[in-house]
Amino acid sequence: MRLECVDAVQVERPLGVLKTLHYRPELFGAPYCDVLDLAMRGDSAWTPGERELFAAFVSVLNQCPF
Repeated sequence: MRLECVDAVQVERPLGVLKTLHYRPELFGAPYCDVLDLAMRGDSAWTPGERELFAAFVSVLNQCPF
């Protein structure tokens, strides 16, 4: 049911991340978001903007719309 709700949304961009978060929320919901937040906003020599740019670049190399 959760995935059907995500599939029903009509948008141009892909909703793969939302599908992942709703597929198994006990695993990919809050725990995944917490780890992602730590990786993207935690202590680092890189700024958050540099990390976002790096993530976007990797997505392009993987031919994954970001």
